[in-house]
Amino acid sequence: MNPLPGDLFARRLRQERERLGVSQAELARRMAELLGQNVDSTAITRIEQQTRAVRLDEAVTAATALGVPLITLVSDNYARENEAEIQKQLAELALADQEWEKLRQQIHRITRTIQQLSAEREAFRSHALDVDPKTAGDYELDPETKAAVDARMRSVRDKPTDEVTDPDA
Repeated sequence: MNPLPGDLFARRLRQERERLGVSQAELARRMAELLGQNVDSTAITRIEQQTRAVRLDEAVTAATALGVPLITLVSDNYARENEAEIQKQLAELALADQEWEKLRQQIHRITRTIQQLSAEREAFRSHALDVDPKTAGDYELDPETKAAVDARMRSVRDKPTDEVTDPDA
């Protein structure tokens, strides 16, 4: 058997009030301020204990004073649906956080690569400025690099012509 809306309201009013840390006296004060008339804290007690029916204007004002939609105070389904939506959103947030972390790492990797390439470019430019154009034709590679280049060129030259399709292979 489903509880009546008044029963649900009484139970949910107490749950939400306690969840928010609001006393019955504080809720009565807030409601009185919103309604422009006195609301006694014993009225809140009697509503929560289901010894007094709540009026519609009081129900709307209580929800407003607690900062929750009225449906929260009259429906158990709202709480379950709300919890399900929260769980769904938390799962989405976790996935988005994982994607963000992957992208952050990718950005970090790309940034490091750009920094390295920029440093190499600057070193090359600096070296190029140090080379005297008059003697540039006489420039010699260091012996280790020269030997590696010569070995590579010999292996390319020694291959039969039909095998030399890609010089970088």
